[in-house]
Amino acid sequence: MYNDLGTFKARATEEIKRAKRYPTFISLVLMDVSHINSSTELENFSDLNQFYIGLGDLVRKAIRETDLISNNGIGKIAILLIETPKEGAMALSERLRKTVKYFLCNNTKSPVNWRVPTRESYFPGSTGENNSILGVLDTIGD
Repeated sequence: MYNDLGTFKARATEEIKRAKRYPTFISLVLMDVSHINSSTELENFSDLNQFYIGLGDLVRKAIRETDLISNNGIGKIAILLIETPKEGAMALSERLRKTVKYFLCNNTKSPVNWRVPTRESYFPGSTGENNSILGVLDTIGD
């Protein structure tokens, strides 16, 4: 996991340039469970750091070795899917959403915490600054 957001962004930018240069796909999935922000909301974990490490490990096991992952803030995860078209990103996003929701169900006290918002961007196919991968990368960490 790239804990350094700058390193993740730099590597993602390189991969996007490569995808533009060669006819290939690239996708970005953002996941945000930062609404869990107190250890009093947790079960089975003694503190938030341990909880988010467990969540990061779960996400890492769900993606390929060639994909890039960054923890871009407490509870915020960015995944760059190398050579993955829109359909693959949507399928992974849905599978991850279910997996993370089960993790949250088993490890948080309230159903209010079981939300798993995601956002997907892809190249080629995204139009407009709000959906382009480079545009979304610029907003990560804000």
